[in-house]
Amino acid sequence: MTWVSSGLTAEHDVDEFDCGVDPLNRWLIQSAWQAHKRDTARTYVWTQRGDSRVMAYFAITPTQVNREEDGISKTVAARLDRVPAFLIAKLAVEKSIQGDGNGKQLLLDAIGRIVGVAQLGGGRLIVVDAIDDAAASFYEKYDFIPVQNTPRRLIMKIETARKVFRIDMPSSE
Repeated sequence: MTWVSSGLTAEHDVDEFDCGVDPLNRWLIQSAWQAHKRDTARTYVWTQRGDSRVMAYFAITPTQVNREEDGISKTVAARLDRVPAFLIAKLAVEKSIQGDGNGKQLLLDAIGRIVGVAQLGGGRLIVVDAIDDAAASFYEKYDFIPVQNTPRRLIMKIETARKVFRIDMPSSE
């Protein structure tokens, strides 16, 4: 199935979304639009062409990672104490389409958008705070690395994302 990926709008139907994880369902239904209006996060949704029902979503937001608090190596942090990053704050797939590789494709969509923004404005890391151990294992399959001091927080260098997922970015010149 081919999905249309777009930014969340008031026209999207989120009310029936069910990924099987209640906090992720509630956030989409109750908080995603407010986060958008307040400019605290951007939510991207998958729908079928011509249908407003949301079948998957992710939310991203700029963040900083504290190298010492999280236990990140100086090499990964580029010797910075506070490392500019992007947080994949939420990522969820409707139960009815789970198990068909859609989680991986949704993650690739999120990473692709982050890499594009980083190309324009900088940023060193992609961060996820996995909701549970199963989610942490999912991210580890795609080369995210757990940090030392924050449970279920995983990171990936944006440079690594470009290489691993073969994301070609145009020159910034």
